[in-house]
Amino acid sequence: MAAGGSFDSKLVENEVKDIIREIAAGSGYEPGTEEYVIKKAYDLYSSYDFENSEVPKELDELFHEIDSISSMEEFFEMDAKLQRDYGVGNILHLTVDTDYFSSGEKILVFTQYSAVFDADFESLEETYGPLNSLKNAGSLLLQQMGHEEKEADEIGTRVGYIAMDIYNATDMDQIGEAMPMAFFKQMTPAEIKDILTNVDLDDYLKALGVNTAKVDRYGIYDRGQLEAVNAVLTEENLDALKCWQMMSLAEKYRRFIAYGYEKLENYRNIDYKSDEELALDEIYNTYYGLTDPIYVEQYYSEEMDEALITMCDDIREGYRDLIGNASWLSNATRKGLLEKLDNIVYVTGADLERNDPADLNALKGNDYFEFYLSVTRHDMADLMDDIGKPGDRKAVGMPMQMLNACYDPSLNNITITVAIMIDPFFSMDNDYYTNLGGLGAVIAHEMGHAFDSDCIVFNEKGVYDPSWIGSEDMNALLERNEAAKAYFENNFTLFGVYHVDGDQTLGENYADLGGMECVTSLARTQADREKLFTNYARIWCEKRADSALIDQIEYDAHSPSVIRVNAILSSLDAFYETYDVKEGDGMYIAPEDRISRWH
Repeated sequence: MAAGGSFDSKLVENEVKDIIREIAAGSGYEPGTEEYVIKKAYDLYSSYDFENSEVPKELDELFHEIDSISSMEEFFEMDAKLQRDYGVGNILHLTVDTDYFSSGEKILVFTQYSAVFDADFESLEETYGPLNSLKNAGSLLLQQMGHEEKEADEIGTRVGYIAMDIYNATDMDQIGEAMPMAFFKQMTPAEIKDILTNVDLDDYLKALGVNTAKVDRYGIYDRGQLEAVNAVLTEENLDALKCWQMMSLAEKYRRFIAYGYEKLENYRNIDYKSDEELALDEIYNTYYGLTDPIYVEQYYSEEMDEALITMCDDIREGYRDLIGNASWLSNATRKGLLEKLDNIVYVTGADLERNDPADLNALKGNDYFEFYLSVTRHDMADLMDDIGKPGDRKAVGMPMQMLNACYDPSLNNITITVAIMIDPFFSMDNDYYTNLGGLGAVIAHEMGHAFDSDCIVFNEKGVYDPSWIGSEDMNALLERNEAAKAYFENNFTLFGVYHVDGDQTLGENYADLGGMECVTSLARTQADREKLFTNYARIWCEKRADSALIDQIEYDAHSPSVIRVNAILSSLDAFYETYDVKEGDGMYIAPEDRISRWH
């Protein structure tokens, strides 16, 4: 992904909130329209008194129902019910996700736990302190249900032990991976059942609302972790598992219970925003599927779409020349990469349609809790209905009001949102090369991901298949990878002290480098290149705390913005020609030390 700065994002957020504010002030909307549902949600939220309302009866009964569970059979029935009807994540960490071996088809996938509630596993490598938070949260919930403090503490402690068992079995190499598909495996139902010996998986899936006839395979990331999850699903741990379910439910519906349950004082969030600001935040953050089509209609035009598609096509041609002239590639690999390039599709604001009125009419509720619950159940049913569906290469997979763009290797598509089509990234008033240095560089970056060190192992059909690149070419790629890692680690620092991790940032650095090589090749004159380079630097201007940048060096797959500009431009011969950069200048890199993605 290539996101814009916080100020640009705030501008877009304000535009969307203006839309919400205008809709909320209006009336007479046709039922089944986005405007009708937005106003309903806004009014119901605004009239709900979170601080003085009792815990909704349905939630209170549900907590007590969990507390009364007396067998693992009842536990699994409740676990499925919590996800199906309340949107609470299940104990198996099972969801509907992408099959990387089948061009984006949706299947059931056992995803990896990277945290248990607030206890993230990376922090547990350094301290067991977060486990105390688990114990205390669980204990308070149990006390609220009528348990004595000593018993509640003991059960809460056992929740911490379960979290530790899962953490100890976790493959930590996967956590934080920008492209985790290398860990993804397919398994048959029989193979999964061999792991989940403590679960009647068929009954569990039916309780979730899954059509098991569609399930012919599963995806899994961390077998060892799933085995550890299975091991704790026993009668011996039933009280702790019930506590886990209560904590999951409380986390999801915190604001509806925090003031009604006196023991949950620590669950209360104090927010000093006005009532209007809180309502706008709620609609903006929760219902972007409703505001998105209206935002696109107001801020996107056919003229903008035509200009965007033209730029995308130009960038594709730039990559065609780069790949076609890459002498280090074999003919077979070059042919495959060009086929993959030709197969890339663009997803733009023009691909977003209004919601189905029948779907929106299904959203009901006399107060905000009931409405929120209706939306949750609708979304869960949609999620389960996706199982077995082929990947839709023109589906809008990112909110159009998110200032970003992304490449999906399984669908081999690039999504360019409407929000990122603002100045300095793009403007119909800008000249072509200024836009090319802004949004064009972002698009070229995303197209470059198709050929970076991670996504190049997806073939032209979007199937994960490292063997599709011949061994000779793969060895050449690996050699170039090592040169790129050394280039970024050895030549550029943050504050003159901190070096980026060349391995951690390789994929994003390659996308930046390939993208700028591409758009620079489209600029033919000195003046054109100056416009391009100037705006490329402008889109990465930002103001951030030093500590945030140091954290980015440690954890982010993206290099800090100053390196994304200086390191990339310092490796382009055209940059030296444009600005007459010479040895001794701040951004000078000796020719033999410069790198290229394609040359």
